[in-house]
Amino acid sequence: MFFRKKFLAAALVIPGVAALLPLVASAHENYVLTKGEIDAGMADWSINVWNSLTAPGNIAVAAKFGSGLIILYIVYFFFERSACGAAFDRWIRRGESFGDALLRIILGVSLLYSARLGVFLGPEIPLSSIPGGQYFSVALYILGALMVLGFFSRVAGAGAMVIALLATWTYKDYMLTYFNYFGEFVALALWSSYIFSIDRLRDKTKIVADKVRQWEAVILRVTYGISILYPAISIKILHPAIIVEIVKQYHLTDVSWLFPPDPLLISLGTGLTQIVVGLAIIVGFETRLNSLMTFALYVMSILYFKEAVWPHYILLALATYLFINDGGDWTLDSWLKKKQFAAALGK
Repeated sequence: MFFRKKFLAAALVIPGVAALLPLVASAHENYVLTKGEIDAGMADWSINVWNSLTAPGNIAVAAKFGSGLIILYIVYFFFERSACGAAFDRWIRRGESFGDALLRIILGVSLLYSARLGVFLGPEIPLSSIPGGQYFSVALYILGALMVLGFFSRVAGAGAMVIALLATWTYKDYMLTYFNYFGEFVALALWSSYIFSIDRLRDKTKIVADKVRQWEAVILRVTYGISILYPAISIKILHPAIIVEIVKQYHLTDVSWLFPPDPLLISLGTGLTQIVVGLAIIVGFETRLNSLMTFALYVMSILYFKEAVWPHYILLALATYLFINDGGDWTLDSWLKKKQFAAALGK
C-alpha cells in the first residue's frame, strides 16, 4: 500500500511539473513591459505564431509537452475517481467556508492596496484614467474595509462593480483580463458573505443555501476562466510580438532546460495551455487540478519576473477557493461522475 501511494504521488507530480514549466512565461505582460512596448506589440499583426510549428525541432518539443499535459489529465482523471481521491475531496471540501471568507477578505485587501497606490485592480489602470476617478481613492478605502470586515458586503460588492463598469468605459475589452473581479463583485452584491463577518453577527439566523453557493461557484469559475482565456488569445496567439519582447528582455531562451529556443514556440505553447486550462475551468473539468496549476503559475511569475505581488493576491485566493470546492457541484466532472455511478447501478 505504501509503494502504491508513492507511485501515485510520483505519477501526479512528474507530468505536472513537466506541464507547468513552460507556463512561467505566462506573466501579466503589462506588469513586465512598458505601456509603449505593449502598445507597439498590440499594433503588430505581422507575426504568425503558428509558424513556430514549421520547424521539425519545435514539433518534437510541442509533442513532448502536449503528451505530458495529456498524461497529467489522464492520471488525475483516474485519481479523482479512486477511493483515495474521493476521500481527499471530502476532506478538502470541509474548508469551503474558509475559502469563501478568504476570497472576500483578500478582495478587500486588494481594493485597499489599489486605493493606496491610486490605481484600480492593477498598476496599469490609474484611477485618474477612470471617469470620476478623483473620488475613487476614498471610495476604494471604504469598500475595501467593508469587504475585509464583512460589513454591508452587498453594498461593497455593488459599489466596486460600479467602479469596474466605469473602468470598462475607458479600457473596454482589456477589462476581460480582470473579469474574475467582475464575478466576485457580482457574487458579493447578490449573496454577500456571512463567514467570519460582521454581517453574520448582525443576522445570526442567516444561512447561505447550498443552491446559492453553487450559483456563486459557477459565476466565479466562469469569470475566472474568461480572465485566463482573454490574454492567452489576445496576446499570446494574436500578438506574439509581446511575448517575443519579454523573452528577449528576460533572456528566457538562455534557460535552455526550461524554455525552448524559439520565442514563438514559447508564445504558442503558453497560449494554448492557458486556453485549455481556461476552458477546463469554465466547464468544470478537473477544476482542482487546473486551479492548482494556475496557483503555481502566479507564484512562479512573481518569483521569476519580480512582479508586484499585490495584484496577484486575489488570483491566488481565487485559485485556492476553486481548489477547495473543486468548482462546486455544477461541473462537467460532477455530471461525468453521476453518469458513471448510474451506469454502475445499471449493471
